[in-house]
Amino acid sequence: MRAFFFLLWMAVLPVAGWAENIALVIGNSDYRTVPTLPNPVHDANAVARALRQQGFQVVTATDMTRAQMLTALRDFRNRADQADIAMVYYAGHGMEIGGRNYLIPVDARIADERDARLEMIEMQDVLAQLSGARRMKMIVLDACRDNPFVARMQREKKGRNVGRGLAIVNDAGADTLIAYAAAAGEVTPDGKAGGNSPFTRAFLNALQGPPKDVRLLLGQVRDELRQSVPGAAPFVYSSLGGTQYILNAQSPAPSEPKPGPVTELDENALLIDFATAEISNSSAAWDVFLAKYKAYSDHTLYILGRRSRDKLAAEVNAASVASEPRSGSANAASEQVAALDSTVQAPEPVKPAIPELTRKEAILEIQKLLKRRNCYPGRLDGLYGRQTAGGLATLSDRSGLTLSVRKSSTIDDLEQLIARLAIIDDVKCPTVQVVRRPAAKAKASSRVSPAAPKPAAPIAAPAPRTKKPQPGSTVFKNPPNYCPQFGSSKGCRDGTPTSW
Repeated sequence: MRAFFFLLWMAVLPVAGWAENIALVIGNSDYRTVPTLPNPVHDANAVARALRQQGFQVVTATDMTRAQMLTALRDFRNRADQADIAMVYYAGHGMEIGGRNYLIPVDARIADERDARLEMIEMQDVLAQLSGARRMKMIVLDACRDNPFVARMQREKKGRNVGRGLAIVNDAGADTLIAYAAAAGEVTPDGKAGGNSPFTRAFLNALQGPPKDVRLLLGQVRDELRQSVPGAAPFVYSSLGGTQYILNAQSPAPSEPKPGPVTELDENALLIDFATAEISNSSAAWDVFLAKYKAYSDHTLYILGRRSRDKLAAEVNAASVASEPRSGSANAASEQVAALDSTVQAPEPVKPAIPELTRKEAILEIQKLLKRRNCYPGRLDGLYGRQTAGGLATLSDRSGLTLSVRKSSTIDDLEQLIARLAIIDDVKCPTVQVVRRPAAKAKASSRVSPAAPKPAAPIAAPAPRTKKPQPGSTVFKNPPNYCPQFGSSKGCRDGTPTSW
């Protein structure tokens, strides 16, 4: 009997150990009431293979009806209760109605926003099935595609509360991470038919990279997606703590980087390096920054860095000249300059002129930095208006810095503002949901309409004129058998006239 229980324990133990990280991967392509999506099934299969290589226990489900999705989530819940990390990866159509997100099964028939809870799966219900995971609950949504359900409902005016894309989740609970393929209210393309969506392709590339915390891994996904889809802005909601959460622990460790020129510009690295040099404000820091990014000398931040470096060198030279004794020699002046900044090198023989930023170019760069922080919803046009001013005001409140532009601001003022914006890259503005006002009535109800004219009284028909009797004449009344044909009753008998 002891041997039997020992063998049983040995059979169960590996299963419990292997189930530390589990994933449910869903891909819905074959929709029945709207055109088929070409890539979600391919996305789901590729992600499932990649997660298995990282040690996940994976359940793959494709082209699921609503009943099948509910059953899959219910079964997955029992396994999630025993897992450290539980993930749901969904590729397909999604929809936001009244601030709530829904995943759309392939058999959904949605004609009215009131069909939401009857035809779709609310994301809060998905989160509830993951709530038992011990360390982290994670949902990845590659569902921010152009949605024909939304277009049809808006066209038929049955979706006043239907949004474009998905909404931010603010009540997901602790130890939860939700990754969106696009920012709230935005969409991304599905990609070429038969392949993977741009978001899934970036996610797969990040999984194959060196092991790293999931937040850094999704940051790499964001960087690649921005390069492949101009204007893309994937979003991550996280309530994770300070512990590291690694999804790709089975990937090879990073190797020593090979020296060589930078081939592709990493915008995030550029911003961080610029901010580091700006805070240091030393010649050495600017020299390192300019040497690293000299291949991108036409970039706005490179131009600003070069200008700051030259301005700092000019200040050092001016200070040395001001402190130079009148009887001093040129050698003494050179020694004082070296004492003020030992890192200042000898001036270059001839330096090319730095192109001057125009006011429009500077404001355009400000708008780009505001848009990167979700503080500018408008079009990038380089024109200073209410949206730019509003974005700066909102970012000022959230960062505690004074960020403003006036009509009288000089180019130097704008450059200093660009430098400050580059330093506060970790501050984001909240997404403002547009509240649609009801159509205005033709006339306000509070206005008093002029009194309608009273209808004219009907004009009475004139009374028939009666001939007044002449003085001296006698007025006779008609007798009972008056004969009107003869004007008297003399020739009538019983009302019938007779001859006289």
